[in-house]
Amino acid sequence: MRKNASAETTPLVDPLLSSQIGDFTVEERIGAGGMGVVYRATHSLIGKQAAIKVLRAELVSPRLHERLLVEARAVNAIRHPGIIDIFGFGKLPDGRPYVVMELLEGRPLSELMSDQKRLDVPTVLWMLDQILSALGAAHRAGVVHRDLKPANVFMVEPPNAAPTIKLVDFGIAKLLENKESPTTIDGSVLGTPEFMAPEQIRGGAVGPATDLYALGIMAFQMLTGVRPFQGDPVQVLFAHVDKIPPLPSSRAEGIPPELDTLVLQLLAKDPALRPPSAEAVQQQLQRVPAESRTQTFAKPPGLKPKAPTQRPAPVPKP
Repeated sequence: MRKNASAETTPLVDPLLSSQIGDFTVEERIGAGGMGVVYRATHSLIGKQAAIKVLRAELVSPRLHERLLVEARAVNAIRHPGIIDIFGFGKLPDGRPYVVMELLEGRPLSELMSDQKRLDVPTVLWMLDQILSALGAAHRAGVVHRDLKPANVFMVEPPNAAPTIKLVDFGIAKLLENKESPTTIDGSVLGTPEFMAPEQIRGGAVGPATDLYALGIMAFQMLTGVRPFQGDPVQVLFAHVDKIPPLPSSRAEGIPPELDTLVLQLLAKDPALRPPSAEAVQQQLQRVPAESRTQTFAKPPGLKPKAPTQRPAPVPKP
């Protein structure tokens, strides 16, 4: 189990270690972020392992409690194997809310891309197809992720099964039918600047096309090793709104024209000009020449093996 909590954020004695949370015994602190702490826990009777995310005490408020509840409800409304499973929610005796979720074994796409820089075209197509399958299910359930990025795409690599992709961290997801979502009640702009769509930056209406734009940024980065817009966060935000992205093939060799076209469609400034759905993007992937992809996207052809580690879903930042 890889620990990613820093020495500065890890207390000398964590009172939750060895404690009971619901039916689970807390075994180990395995992650920490701006919003909360994640623990590995084991079900006391059947031995099932899970990740438990606990909100930081200094952040406890009705709004953030509701935000965690929205995340749990949003995920359970989707019901897709490509979405991390959240199966418990509650409060500690001190009032801190927590969620219980599946413990993922593998690595986030951000780590994989850091290791391999750019990915080969068949691997990118395999990943895009899996991500789009999960995104399509989320959108049909009325959920927009709103913070899609490599750190929130997790490649599950079980020891005795084929790898799969899961989307994680729906902490700022928006339920389309909920116009007064607590995630946006203060009017703040939520997201990660490098992957935010123009309408998101402007504070406009957010919908499935917003996630597809973020996927276009990710696809560009997977294919080329760099994002289309460079600079400090403010410069990148302005570029999302005003700057035309380059062709991926201008940054790396071996990218089929069909992928160039698709990425630029995903990165259209006007959400109405992007593909109409995740399913439509999947159909366009099938138009990429056969020599550039596996026939059914059944497995990632060009991934480097990873060291045997286990990690939870990333902890969202506030």
